[in-house]
Amino acid sequence: MYKASSVLIFLLGIAPFAQAALPGHGDSSGWSVFSDPQYGTRVEYPSLFSVSDGGPQLGTGQRFVTPDGRAEIEIYSLPNSAHYTPRTYLAAKMKIDPATLHYKRVSARFFALSAAREGKIYYTRCNFSNGSGGMIHCVYLGYPQSEKSQWDGIVTRVSYSLRP
Repeated sequence: MYKASSVLIFLLGIAPFAQAALPGHGDSSGWSVFSDPQYGTRVEYPSLFSVSDGGPQLGTGQRFVTPDGRAEIEIYSLPNSAHYTPRTYLAAKMKIDPATLHYKRVSARFFALSAAREGKIYYTRCNFSNGSGGMIHCVYLGYPQSEKSQWDGIVTRVSYSLRP
């Protein structure tokens, strides 16, 4: 009994500090804007991310990480020279087993995917501009699965802020 209550008190004591490090979904302070003047990609992201060395794994853009390295965000643009739609892009490029997906939404103008693997949640959204022949504007987030509830609002705001 003593051990269980001590653990609960400890967890209750640290929870406010863990949540305080992450900006709220509706909170306007604690957020920055990435804007790519060349391709027009624009995304709001938490200011707690700092620029890392190197760019994103795909396309042109920027990679950001938290100071402790536990979470990352990549914002990037890709030319759509193959005239993909969101559905045909996923059919051609998706490299993960669809059975591992926790969330998948595909529309005529974007797709959003989320999967968990090795203790991390990975979320990607790509918006397609100017029909199937324009640019593809994407955001990718990776963060600890154990912090899912703290990241849900952040992922939603980042996702909804993505603009071509």
